[in-house]
Amino acid sequence: MGNGPHVMVVDDEAVHRETLSVMLMNAGVKVTACENALDALAVLRGDAVVDLILSDVLMPGMDGIEFSRQARQLRPGTPLVLVTGRDSAMDAVVTQGNIALLKPYTADTLNGVLHEHLGIKI
Repeated sequence: MGNGPHVMVVDDEAVHRETLSVMLMNAGVKVTACENALDALAVLRGDAVVDLILSDVLMPGMDGIEFSRQARQLRPGTPLVLVTGRDSAMDAVVTQGNIALLKPYTADTLNGVLHEHLGIKI
């Protein structure tokens, strides 16, 4: 666990969730990894400080769009980055006030988001 900013990673695909988590932890970021939106909302209902939320859009159960709506109610000032592989989902992501990353995104793109919102680079 890092002692820098705290990022929540929400992704139902273990390989994506774990790869991103390791990258972030190697940069000194504290990471909470959740495999679905319901688990992530449970964390957000608690008292953990979360500086940025990075979530997939397409997940079973609750999708990232609905998750972001509920997460924003719980943590109104927390930046939400939604990742999708579908161009058609981009408008819905941005309309809700989220930051959109289109898969496949580059490390430079992710670094830009992290630097802008947390002042860090991985």
